[in-house]
Amino acid sequence: MGIIASGIRRFLPHILIGAFVLLGILTPSLTIGAVQAAATWFLRVFDWLTLLVASGALIFCAGLAFSPIGDTRIGGEKARPEFRTVTWLAMLFAAGMGAGLVVWGAAEPLIHTLVPPPGVGEAGSDAARREALAITQFHWSVHAWSIYAVAALAVAVGAIKGSAILPSTPFQGAPTPVRRTIDWVTLIAVIFGLVASLGQGAFQMGSGVSELSQTLGLAKIQLGDGLGTQMAILVLLTVAFMTSAAMGLRKGIAVLSNLNMVLSLMLAAFILVVGPTGAIFHTFWESLLAYGEAFWRLSTDIRPEGEGRAWTRGWSLTYFLWWVAWAPFVGVFVARISRGRRIREFILGVVLVPSFVTLVWFSILGGAALHFDSAGIDLGVTDFATAQSATYVVLAELPLAALSQLLTLLLVFVFLLTSADSGAYVLAMFSSAKPDPEIAERLYWGGVLAVLTGAALLSEGGQSVTRAFAVTGAIPLTLLLVVQAGAVLRHHLKA
Repeated sequence: MGIIASGIRRFLPHILIGAFVLLGILTPSLTIGAVQAAATWFLRVFDWLTLLVASGALIFCAGLAFSPIGDTRIGGEKARPEFRTVTWLAMLFAAGMGAGLVVWGAAEPLIHTLVPPPGVGEAGSDAARREALAITQFHWSVHAWSIYAVAALAVAVGAIKGSAILPSTPFQGAPTPVRRTIDWVTLIAVIFGLVASLGQGAFQMGSGVSELSQTLGLAKIQLGDGLGTQMAILVLLTVAFMTSAAMGLRKGIAVLSNLNMVLSLMLAAFILVVGPTGAIFHTFWESLLAYGEAFWRLSTDIRPEGEGRAWTRGWSLTYFLWWVAWAPFVGVFVARISRGRRIREFILGVVLVPSFVTLVWFSILGGAALHFDSAGIDLGVTDFATAQSATYVVLAELPLAALSQLLTLLLVFVFLLTSADSGAYVLAMFSSAKPDPEIAERLYWGGVLAVLTGAALLSEGGQSVTRAFAVTGAIPLTLLLVVQAGAVLRHHLKA
């Protein structure tokens, strides 16, 4: 009996997730409906808490960076960084944002300009444009990265050399069953967030294939963005990240992260040079000023009940819950690669550097999109459903369109590959409680991600289902993030 009980405890996460996967296969409508209902309920009841947690994470990080705690070295004074700073930044950036930046780089500033939040002003007006630029930075900048930083610090400062870095690491004094339960619940929630992002990436690559086929004149052979294309992309992605997962952290994820950085720089430089350079620089300064002016208002206001509150729930709060859903995964991964760095350096690297890169990225892609729209070119991007094609249609207006669209497809694919690879690695750490989990464990969780992402793509809800997965995954993690922040302070007060 003892052996059976031990086996059940060891494989409980596998059993629970396996049951959910089976339920999704046998009753997809019921399963997806439950996920969507949970997401709707949480956004309606706890909208205020979501904004409070996001803004509180930023205040928490700023306080640590400017306090004496900032001088503390993660892993002890004798610890030294394992990765070069450039590689470290590339790895955390690829894991934290990934393909989403390519999807929304051109789309979000354009969508919020053409369809502004209630009460902002007329569509396409200067007021709508400034608000759109501010909102885009609000969604993707320091709030998002502060959420990641809190989760990473919580597990990094409590980790013992040679032990697994887990969500339960800050709670070393708790009984083992309690700590394992924290890891298991987090594991399930992280799977939901990863499935949401991988599904969105498949939609975006499908749109890219469709736009590239139009550019190459291949529309007649039906290279569209339908379900068949999306499933083929998922199969290719699964094979690729299973191979990378088997290679380990240094040979797989680190190499892919550096490749991400190179491809991203190439795409951004191409648009900056051959695109509307003057408009892009103007957008950069306009974004910086607009974000600074609206920062406090956006950080504290969830808008009045009605259309305004519904918009906030559907956009800003969904974004923040998406970051929360990814926080344990990104946090554990960032903590794993950040050993040896001082907390002040860590916060500056994790919060400020990616936020500045985000500002530049959205200025380049968003500035180009807004320039073409103001010139009377209809890009056909007005809502969430059409956002997937935004970057590709912008590139279609520039020289060497086919080449740049192909580069973008490759970039999205490598971003997804990095996220899936990192995700399988971290999930294996959660389930095995080992710092370097076995290949079989990593491949198992990679397979789970592939199956659940395929189920989301096959569902009738499409992109709305992927968003619901992210929000539902964030429900238990919102409270965990608050408790982890308290654990960080408690750890340093005792030290």
